[in-house]
Amino acid sequence: MLARDIMTAPMTTIGEGHNVREAIEIVNASKIGAVPVVDGEGRLTGIVTEGDLLRRVASSWARRAVPHTRDREDALADYVKARSWRVKDVMSTPVVSAAPTATASQLAELLQAHDIKHLPVVENGRLAGMISRRDLMRALLDVPRQCTASGDQALGTAVRSRLEAELEITPPMVNATVSDGVVTLRGEVETELERSAARVAAESVRGVAGVVNKITLASAW
Repeated sequence: MLARDIMTAPMTTIGEGHNVREAIEIVNASKIGAVPVVDGEGRLTGIVTEGDLLRRVASSWARRAVPHTRDREDALADYVKARSWRVKDVMSTPVVSAAPTATASQLAELLQAHDIKHLPVVENGRLAGMISRRDLMRALLDVPRQCTASGDQALGTAVRSRLEAELEITPPMVNATVSDGVVTLRGEVETELERSAARVAAESVRGVAGVVNKITLASAW
C-alpha cells in the first residue's frame, strides 16, 4: 500500500498572500484539518494546520508587550505568527512531505517521528495530495482480504516471517504452529519483553484468530 493509494486528492490549496480567514474556512470545510500553501506554479511552500490556527486564536488574547530581552527575536517571531492575518506569516515551514511511492510503514514513521498529523504528498516538487493520520489508519483497516494469509499453513509462514523480519527471532529460538487460526508460540527468549514482542508480532498478522504464548524465559544461570 503506497501513499498514492491513500492520499486525498485533489486538495484545496491557498497562496502565501491570502488571508488567514480563508485558511480557516478551508480547514473547517475539509476532512483533513489542514490546508497546503503553494506558490503560483503549484510548488508546496508551507502548510496551515488546525494547530497553527488554534495557537493564533489563543495568542491573540494576550496583549503583553514584547520585552527587550535576549529572547526578543524569538518573541517577535511568535508575535508575528500569532497576530498576522497573512498566511505566509502563520503557516508552518519547512514542510515534512512524502513521495507518492512511500509505503504505509514509511508514512507512519514520518508522522510519528515529526509528531505531525498531516503529511503532504509531493511529486516533482508539486503537491499531489495529502495524508492524515486518520487516512492512514482507515487504509490499514481496509486492507483487501486477498492480502490476508489464509489457511493454517499460510498463517504459520506469515507469522514466522514476521518474527524474523521485525524481531530477528527465528527457529529453533521460537517456532510457531497454527491450528484453526490460533497460533501457538513455543521456544525460549532472554526477556519478558521479548516474549511479549513475539506475541504482539504474531497477533498483528492479519487472519490470526488468537495467540497461545508458550515461550519460556532462558535460565539466568
